[in-house]
Amino acid sequence: MKSLRLQMMLLFGIAILAAAALQFASSLHAAIGEANKLFDYHMQQMALALQDGDFDQVDWHNLPGTELDDFDFVVQVWSEDGARVYQSRQHRSLPKQAALGYSTVTLENGDWRVYAAEENKRVIQVAQKMGSRRDRAISFALSTLWPVIPVSLLLFCAVWWGINSVLAPLNRIGSELANRNANSTDPVSSDGVPREVSLLVTELNSLLSRMGLAIQSQQRFVADAAHELRSPITALRLQVQNLGRVKDEKNHEQAINRLLGGVDRASRLVEQLLALARQDPTSQASLSFQSITLNTCIEQAVSDVMPFAQSRKITINAEMDTPVELQGDSESLRIMIRNLLDNAVRYIQDEGRVQISLSHDKDGLRLGIQDTGDGIPVEERARIFDRFYRVAGTNKSGSGLGLAIAKAIADRHHATINLADAALGGLEVIILFAAANNQSN
Repeated sequence: MKSLRLQMMLLFGIAILAAAALQFASSLHAAIGEANKLFDYHMQQMALALQDGDFDQVDWHNLPGTELDDFDFVVQVWSEDGARVYQSRQHRSLPKQAALGYSTVTLENGDWRVYAAEENKRVIQVAQKMGSRRDRAISFALSTLWPVIPVSLLLFCAVWWGINSVLAPLNRIGSELANRNANSTDPVSSDGVPREVSLLVTELNSLLSRMGLAIQSQQRFVADAAHELRSPITALRLQVQNLGRVKDEKNHEQAINRLLGGVDRASRLVEQLLALARQDPTSQASLSFQSITLNTCIEQAVSDVMPFAQSRKITINAEMDTPVELQGDSESLRIMIRNLLDNAVRYIQDEGRVQISLSHDKDGLRLGIQDTGDGIPVEERARIFDRFYRVAGTNKSGSGLGLAIAKAIADRHHATINLADAALGGLEVIILFAAANNQSN
């Protein structure tokens, strides 16, 4: 696992070392330049100081002091006729320079810096090896390097302290999250958090909020499911017990039919519960969104409800002249439309009528389902999409989940469901899909 602290220390360490190296390089360059100026000045002053000297010795190479090899400079004096009358060091012969002033020559033993001055018809040359100059310049540069070492160490310590201070809020958040229980969704404190990390904390709190809603939804779902399943399971148990006590064939057949009816109701309730769990907006179940034809979903939903509608002589008409495409999950949309149609067929009188319309308006795609029933009172419409809620006085069988499932599917498709009085006299359910989510062929 990569450590952010170590990565930052490595980057800052490289930067500090690079700065130290750059400082040493610049110091070395400056020292060499200053050393050249200083030694050139010394050479000039030495030549001027020797102008009045007497150099008419015969054994010039045996003079005292000519064996001092630790003397950097080589002094030569040339007479008017070009004879060398003096040289300060033995075996360090340098040719006479044609030009006066400063020059640099290359010999077998390296590069030399030479200064020549003429006085009283004599030429005085003072020379110094360039290597000696570089050695002195490097020595000067190294003498300026030692303060860089403690300064670099202090910078490392300052960087380490700064990084720890910056990462302290992250460590606090990590410790706070590590000490929480699995069901805690309280927001993380953003006190002392840098601006660059505040977005991360904000998104983390948003995630915790969504997780809290999901946990509450699951808990509410489990509680509602347990409550709703208790009654049909108890009824099935009683029906099975009654079936065991029936003796005559006629009552036995009636008991079996009641038991089958109870099994069907329990099966439908379980099916509705599973569909609701899958379509809940807080669920992690993924829907396969792709380009689909809504007309096909409507036709499939009508086919699912048609046997029940025909048993009650209810007519279902659909006005869909233009095929409409949108991005969505075909199976979920089929379930939504089927539940709305089943609700309409179940709660209207026999030989009634259900009308389906599909059209475009300025707000987008409009899907309307209206019936000839008694409708729903206005004061009840605010709660009609709640789970397991049923309008008071309803004597039809049902789980109270059909409209809740339809609402959940609509939410996941970014559609809205509204209730209105139908032109047929009953209730009209209107589903509006956003204009950006659909297109007509």
